Amino acid sequence: MEYRVAGAPPARNYLFDPEVIHECALTGLGRPKPEMFDTIAAAMADKYPGRIDHDQPWIYSNAGGAMIQMKLYYASVNEYLMIWGTPIGSEGHSGRHAVGFWDTVIDGEMWYYGEGQFSKRVYKPGDRVYVGRNQARAMNFTDGVWAVEYARGPLPLSIPFGIADEILSTLDFATALQTLAVYAGLVGHHWQLPDHAGRAPSLLRRGIGALLTGTAPAVLRRLRPAEPTDDVPVVDPTSPPP
Repeated sequence: MEYRVAGAPPARNYLFDPEVIHECALTGLGRPKPEMFDTIAAAMADKYPGRIDHDQPWIYSNAGGAMIQMKLYYASVNEYLMIWGTPIGSEGHSGRHAVGFWDTVIDGEMWYYGEGQFSKRVYKPGDRVYVGRNQARAMNFTDGVWAVEYARGPLPLSIPFGIADEILSTLDFATALQTLAVYAGLVGHHWQLPDHAGRAPSLLRRGIGALLTGTAPAVLRRLRPAEPTDDVPVVDPTSPPP
């Protein structure tokens, strides 16, 4: 099932083709996780050599009331590629952005509806979802979902949506700062490469890009929380409370 709305940003000045990204997403269907994600990332890297970063960490994202985790593979000031999802489900508001979003479901199921719609749109593996500029959707991820997402448009305008809940609601400042560091590092990587037309970057752009890519990993190392553990600690009853 494919559902589209008007308002896609024009194709000029963009590196990625949503149709190609969709084809790459389909290569992972039916595979176990995380092999599914690695297969899709390899397919994207094959289509766009030198553009895909495999090394960014999985980080939480709380935006519009929905809690997911995401892994960014590419980001610039007007495009990004990520795989996102949750194994337990969530729901929330998509936000209303000056950006268009293309998603391909690769595992699980998601439900959407827009203003004036009185039945849910159900998307399953292989289905595509598009939310256009200045559009919004109510989202429900049922028991869990994973998807490949490509976005294009003025992404800096959407940064407040991406980190506001973490700063004002969940108080997860580590995730907010990690999000900004990952994004800045990927933008820096992009600025050191030729643009969509093959033009080499200016010395200033390349220098700023090198600064961002050089500092972002160090910032991430300082911000990265300890790996999660499910072990229950043994507490000495004679010890003072932590």
